[in-house]
Amino acid sequence: MFSILKIEQKAATFRELATMIRAGMSLSESLRVLEGRRTYRRLKQAMGDAAYRVADGTPLSKVLADYPQEFSPVTLGVLTAGEESGKLEEALEKVAGFLEREYGLRQMISQETFYPKVLAVAAILIPNASQAIVAGIQESFWVGVGVFVRGLATYAVILGIPALLVYVVYKVVTSTDQGRYFVDSVKLRVPLLGAVVRRLALAKFSRALAYTYGGGVPFAQAVQLAGSVTGNAAISRRLSASIPHLRRGGKLSEVLRDSPEMDDMVVRMVATGEQTGNLDDTMERVAEHFEIACESSIRRMVAVALPVGVFIMAIIIGAIVINFYLYSYPSYLLE
Repeated sequence: MFSILKIEQKAATFRELATMIRAGMSLSESLRVLEGRRTYRRLKQAMGDAAYRVADGTPLSKVLADYPQEFSPVTLGVLTAGEESGKLEEALEKVAGFLEREYGLRQMISQETFYPKVLAVAAILIPNASQAIVAGIQESFWVGVGVFVRGLATYAVILGIPALLVYVVYKVVTSTDQGRYFVDSVKLRVPLLGAVVRRLALAKFSRALAYTYGGGVPFAQAVQLAGSVTGNAAISRRLSASIPHLRRGGKLSEVLRDSPEMDDMVVRMVATGEQTGNLDDTMERVAEHFEIACESSIRRMVAVALPVGVFIMAIIIGAIVINFYLYSYPSYLLE
């Protein structure tokens, strides 16, 4: 949730910065204005630092490069190309557009998965609360509170500790390049989830390539930058391996055609863009296609998960009701 809000603030920052520069304000003055408008601490700090250093002649991209946790290589690459070509305003608008698309994509994923998250929490809280209410009615309020606390502690032991162990193992494994490559390769092969991961990664790659190449970044560097934001090490490694071939004048479609991680549509569209010389527009359309496909895949996953979750909830609540009557009216039920 907080990462989505950060992206929204960054997108608004670059959009407002481009607008103010087009209106005739100096870059340092515009950055100073934005510093006062931002609420996200690190972004506010970056704007203040940039306002001071840009006034002394330091390029904006060089200042923002000192905040690698906040500004991606794609952002810095587009800004650098804009500064070198004298088209900083256009570069800022491209960065804003890229971040706005990223914000929209993450918001879509958050909205589509909201109800399953609520159902998962309800599956833990409702049975526990029901048992606590029954205990409170039959005995006392504090007994009910004790039952509720013990129930949460039980769930913490049964679910929390294994989840924590899985998280720790995941972090340890993915702390190395080889481990991250292995995990991301497995993700691509998981039924249902693999399709979502692949489409999401390809949407990010296509969108980033469209914005970086369209923003004036050299093609080989644009591919390298776009590959770094896919969020999947298996796809990123394949794209990185194509860089020497591209620098020798080779075509990206030739490399992608032999890649099992790539989608056939991406290969065909890249080849079309290379032939027409309109690769940035072509990749933008590819990104839109995969974003829609990703949304459809997530909806299908939710459609499968919801009935299963409701069925499990019904079993749990039914067991609680039966247990309540067996405990409260044993003689009546045995007649």
